[in-house]
Amino acid sequence: MNAAVPAAGPGTWTLVVADRIHTLAGPPVEALVLLDDRVAAVGDPRELRGRFRPDRTIEVDGVLVPGFNDAHAHPSMTAENLLHVNCSPEVATDEDVLVRLLRDEAAAIDEGHWVVGSRYDHTKTTGGRVVDREFLDRAVPDHPVLLTHVAAHWGVLNSAGLAAAGLADASTDPPGGVLGRNASGELNGVVYEQALFDISYPSLARGRTVVPPSTPAARLRGLTRAQQLFHAAGITSMVDALCGPDDVALLSEAARSGQLTLRVAMLVAFPHYDRIAALGLHSGFGDEHLRLLGVKAFVDGACAGGNCLVDEPFEGTDDHGMQTIDDADLRDLVERVAGDGVVLAVHANGDRAIRKLLDAHERARASGAPRRRHRIEHCSLVDADIVGRIRALGLVVVPFGSYARFHGDKLVGYYGRDRLERMFAHRTLLDAGIPVAGSSDYPCGPYEPLAAITSCAERRALDGTAIGLSQRITVHEAFSLYTSGAAYAAGEERVKGTLAPGKLADFVELGRDPFQVPPSEIVDIPVRSTWIGGRLVHAAR
Repeated sequence: MNAAVPAAGPGTWTLVVADRIHTLAGPPVEALVLLDDRVAAVGDPRELRGRFRPDRTIEVDGVLVPGFNDAHAHPSMTAENLLHVNCSPEVATDEDVLVRLLRDEAAAIDEGHWVVGSRYDHTKTTGGRVVDREFLDRAVPDHPVLLTHVAAHWGVLNSAGLAAAGLADASTDPPGGVLGRNASGELNGVVYEQALFDISYPSLARGRTVVPPSTPAARLRGLTRAQQLFHAAGITSMVDALCGPDDVALLSEAARSGQLTLRVAMLVAFPHYDRIAALGLHSGFGDEHLRLLGVKAFVDGACAGGNCLVDEPFEGTDDHGMQTIDDADLRDLVERVAGDGVVLAVHANGDRAIRKLLDAHERARASGAPRRRHRIEHCSLVDADIVGRIRALGLVVVPFGSYARFHGDKLVGYYGRDRLERMFAHRTLLDAGIPVAGSSDYPCGPYEPLAAITSCAERRALDGTAIGLSQRITVHEAFSLYTSGAAYAAGEERVKGTLAPGKLADFVELGRDPFQVPPSEIVDIPVRSTWIGGRLVHAAR
């Protein structure tokens, strides 16, 4: 890359030259011409230099691809998590390390303050055993503690945390949630779905959360750190798939103050839809940096958390998972939001959950709801009937990209090998002509798109276990999930997804050509630089 690139003012013509540029709109080229933040032309560098006489030239040594677009992640949640304890398996490598991390945090904060840890994975950190209140009491007896599972649909409280939440053995399960209990019927500290949301998820809580959120200034600092991580992975756009009022305020302030480098489309949590409707806001409100995409709702629990709603019970159990909204409320929600012409994105993992959602969409369509690009978030477990109904309704699906690789060790135990051939069914869905987008669901899965591309092309867990090999797709198809597919899912295909003339100049410089290496090696390709609107937002050191 040039040691020094002249600043670009309005009306600046820029020539970008690379070893190879995959525009994903045609054959590879060696140069782009940008006018301000847009691609104006692509082709041979000499011809473009003579035709446009650019004001500046940027030369890079690597291979350029369009900027990666994560169709479903949680940057606002990440901004908060980064202010607390990272208990991911990469950090909390075993039980002793987990205890040390929690104790170190307790020693660093004031008396009575919460110790909050996120991304705990019981299969990788505690040998498949879920920790309980007694474990957390021994680790941190003098502070309330909340440890959230990596799937973000359940967590564990210690005794002080249960007391702070007003929960006791006589407490009843909240609607849409469950309080975990031991064999004697006593609370074991595990809280599922709405029981967790009321404690720590302001966007979904029924009132104020028990764990107080960080200050707006602190969350802005967390958002800056989150964006740095995402840009270092080549991500230029992202759907924030669960925004409450505080999250909208965070992103709006970041945009107003020039601190929002990521392009963000927001899905507002369904309890807040009345505010959107009262203001008359619709999908697409905003600009190319921050805009409203639609409304987010839920039908069931987590795929990797082992509590999604499935037709056949989880392996070796009679457990069919959790439904988090009753059928009547789901029908009413779909009819209202879809009837208003607002994009509705609904979390539905298990096959039973997806069928219930499709029932609601078919009912709304029969009632005259206009066609929109409504989405099924995750859509993890399908069959031929489900695929046909999705196609008939014209829905967009947003499956997990990296779960086969990252969560594969636990998926076999939950679903068995036969069902894995119908899980994260990229091959089946693409072959059916259904629009498919790429998603990390971070912090629930790795945010790096290159890891997801390897996962989709290989369909093997980190230990090599096959995870539904029939659903493998090509590297080109996997790239499309995180470029043109994600752009279509957000209604932004006119300006994103390829490096064609007229599109935004969002691109990534890679250290190797991902289309000329084995799929297993794509995950390790270095991201050298990331550019948004022709402006450098990340450069590897």
